[in-house]
Parts: sequence; structure tokens; C-alpha cells
Amino acid sequence: MFDKSLILDNIETYSVVDLVRNISAGIITMADLDTLSDDKLPAEKRADILRLVNSDDLKDWNEARSANTIEAINKYLREHPDGEFRKQARALKADLENAIQHQYFGTLAENAWLMVDKKDPNSLRKFISEHPQSEHLDEAIKLVDSFLLDEIMGVDVDTLIAQIRQYQTDRTLTPAQKDNNIIDTINRFLNEKNITKGEFLRKLDEDHNLLSAGVVMRLIEGGTLSIADLLSINIDRCFIQKMYNGDATHSFSVPERLERINKQSTEIYFWGIPSSGKSCALGGILSVAAAGKVAFHLDPDTESQGYGYMKRLINLFQEGEVGTLMEGTSVDSFYEMGFDLIDNERKIHPITCIDMAGELMRCMFKYSAGDPMTDTDEIMLDTMTKVLVDNRSTNRKMHFFVLEYGAEDRLYEGLPQRVYLEGAVDYIKNTGIFEKDTDQIYIMITKADRAKNVSREMLSNYIEEHYRGFYHGLQDICEKCEINGGRVEKVAFSLGEVCFQNYCKFDPRPAENIVKRIINSTVSYRSGKRGWLQKVFSK
Repeated sequence: MFDKSLILDNIETYSVVDLVRNISAGIITMADLDTLSDDKLPAEKRADILRLVNSDDLKDWNEARSANTIEAINKYLREHPDGEFRKQARALKADLENAIQHQYFGTLAENAWLMVDKKDPNSLRKFISEHPQSEHLDEAIKLVDSFLLDEIMGVDVDTLIAQIRQYQTDRTLTPAQKDNNIIDTINRFLNEKNITKGEFLRKLDEDHNLLSAGVVMRLIEGGTLSIADLLSINIDRCFIQKMYNGDATHSFSVPERLERINKQSTEIYFWGIPSSGKSCALGGILSVAAAGKVAFHLDPDTESQGYGYMKRLINLFQEGEVGTLMEGTSVDSFYEMGFDLIDNERKIHPITCIDMAGELMRCMFKYSAGDPMTDTDEIMLDTMTKVLVDNRSTNRKMHFFVLEYGAEDRLYEGLPQRVYLEGAVDYIKNTGIFEKDTDQIYIMITKADRAKNVSREMLSNYIEEHYRGFYHGLQDICEKCEINGGRVEKVAFSLGEVCFQNYCKFDPRPAENIVKRIINSTVSYRSGKRGWLQKVFSK
């Protein structure tokens, strides 16, 4: 706003119309002007000001300006063709006309945007061409770009499955974020008609374990899936019942750090990357070992660092029943589980099973590759070194490397699991940790029931096709260290029918085969005084 003193001090620079406008605005008054000398405000200029202040011209202009409509401005121009404010009136009229025109075209563009088929790139391109000034232009361009990217990358049901797998193994996401991203992606693929619901259901039919119970429940609640859909793809009603009962996966606490294996026993190590099924497989094996069928009894060692973990694993599975699986264990934790396995001839097999940290194999690869190591990485490698090198026992040892059938293309931290497995073998070769005391090395293929016609030949072909470098690296170790006649054993494994990543109808037969192998491959002694003497003098 103009300052009154500034105007009066510089009165000679203002036109009659400017001064009248300031009087009309209440900034100055005629009384203020009367205080000025004729030198500053000549009498003729003073008279023109007074005439305009008292004229209808000023009054009508103020009314037209206040109304701020084209109709009011036109009325002023008609009634005052020679009015003092006609220049200002024409300028205001032009501004109003421009505003109306802008609003009109904006409304047209807004209506046009509402009519655009956002799933049709041609419709979007037409909108971009016809409405280059629209506020929706950037959004339209991004949508067209997304269609072009889909054309380049390919968008089909296999793309969806790959994205789901990627979210499931993304360590930067919380469990809630993983579920939200998976659900959003599934709905986007279906809503944008990249895939049909039938295609999606066929993938679920191929793998009932693709999605977690929590994700499936939310898809049902959102209308994407229905119970009828689940039944149509042969999902057993018992799994649906478990899901609606809200049965949750078992969780485990982080154990104390493992320093050494103290028990005089056969040590059996289970290796595998996260999500390989390693810990669940171990749960099935221990459950069978304690069931009293293949072996007579399993007597846990209460002094074991992983005693609590072992007891929970033992009770995970019962033959023919639907059990609730364990949630993923901490990827940097080692669990030592010592026990005496008494076979059906009452011979005692002292055994220690070690569930190796899931993240360990990635750490071994990172070390070999010269990648940066975190403090946790260093601790995991140090734990393994203490157990298998620095504080290494004289016990005989067996090693199971666990791979998931069908997961050869799944990425973990951007790389497939074969890269980590090969890196781990290179680390093992360089450190020589299998050179002493190792009797057998196994490759265990979990979820092998998903393959057709499981046989030794099928397993060999599968490993040769997808894990050739890893297998031949282990084979070299067996030959060099004279382990098991220079052979790597291959075994198929399955827990039974697993559904929704949470539930399992347990089939004990694959685990029974592993327990039989353990009984036949480990040192035993008889109980009682005679057995004790055998044990002492066999050291």
C-alpha cells in the first residue's frame, strides 16, 4: 500500500487520476490536498481532482471495479465513453476475459482427463497432444513411459512371480512392508490386466507355498481371492482351517554365541542360505529321530547351547498331522544341538547337529570377493572359524548343504544362490576346513516333491544344470581330502505338503531316510558297563 506521507511529499509526480484513485482508496483526503501550496499542487490540477471526486465517473468506476465482472466493466465503458478510467477499465476487462478463457480450457482439459482410459497408451498420447498445458500432463507422460517399459521388460505372470520372490528375500524390508508390496503388486497386475486371474491361480496351484497365510487372508478380505478359488486349485481344507484359526509360525530366541563343540560325538553341519528350507528340514529330521520308529529314542543334551531350539524343532512335526512351521531363524545365529540317538538295537550314537547361520555363506562369498564386511559378518565368520578351525574338535564330521528345488533363479541381495554357494566352496578350499575329520558331504535338495519323477539321475541332472560350479567344487574337496571315496552324496528331501508358508502336512519318509543314513554312518557304542569300556578304549 502507498504511504500517505510519500504521496504528499511527491505530489507533483502523480497524475490527477492517480490522486483520485488514492482518495477513493482512503489513502489521502481532499483535506490533505488543501494543506498543499499552489506551487506543489497547482489550482487547475486541484480543480480537476475536485471535479472527478464529485463526478459520476469516479462513482461508477468504483462500482464497476468492485463488481469485478465483464458486464459491470462494459456498463461503465458504455456510460462513460470519455471517462477518465476507461484505460484501467479496458485492462481489467482483458484480465477477466483471459481468466474466463483459462478456466474454460482448464475445464475442458480436466473433463478430457476424466475421460482418458489410463490403461490405453493411445488414449494417453492423444490427451498429451491435445492438452499440452494441462496440469495432468506429467502424469500422462509417466503412464505412457510405464507402458513402454512394460513392453521392453515384458509383463506376464512369470514377471509377477519374480517380483513376489524379490520382495520375499529383500532384507531392507520389514515383514509388513514385504506383505504390503506383494499385495499391491498382485492387485496392480490384475487390475491393469497384465495377467488374468486364471493365470494367477494356476501359479498358486503349482506352488501352494508361494504366498504366506497373512497375504492370502488379506487378498481374500480385499476380494482378490476367495475360499472357492483356493478349493478350486486343490488346497486342502485343513490348511484353510489352520489359516482361519490364526495359527502363527513358531519363533525362536537368539542363542548365546557358539565357541566350540564340547560333546564327544559325530558332528553334523547343516549349511544353506536364508529361505533354503535348512532349519525346517532339520526340524523334520529331529522330529523323526525322536518319534521312536526309525530310532528307539533321542536323549537331548541339556548342556547344549541350542537345547531350547532343539526341543522346539523336535516337536514341530507329527506324521500325518498339519503342523505350524517355524518362522525364519535369525540369519546370523548358530545353534548347537547335542543328543544321544539310541537305535533300535539299543546302540548309542552321540551326535551334535549344528544349524549354521543362514547369512554365513553370503559372508564367505563377500570375504572371497573382497566386498565390505559388517561387524555382524565378521562375527559370523569368526564363529565358524572358532568351531571348525581354532577350537576344532577331533570328532568325525558330516556336512549337509541344503538347496531349495526351483529356487535357482531367485535373487538374494541381487544374486542367485549358486553365486553364494560357489563363493562358500572357494572359501572352504582356501581355508582347508574340510581337510580333517570329515567323513561325508551331502547336497540335500529340499522341496524335491515339486519335481516330477524324482530319481538319482534327475537329481544329478538338476544339480549339473543349475549348480555345476558348486557341485564340482565340493567334488574336488572330496577327492583331495579322500572324503567318502571322493564322492558327494545327493539326497532328495521334502517335509510333505507345505501350504501358505506356515503349515505342513508332514510326510516323515524323506526324514526317515536321512535318520537311517545318520545311524549307519555314525560311531555308536552299547549302553552299560561293557559299552562304556568300548567307548573309552575306542578313543
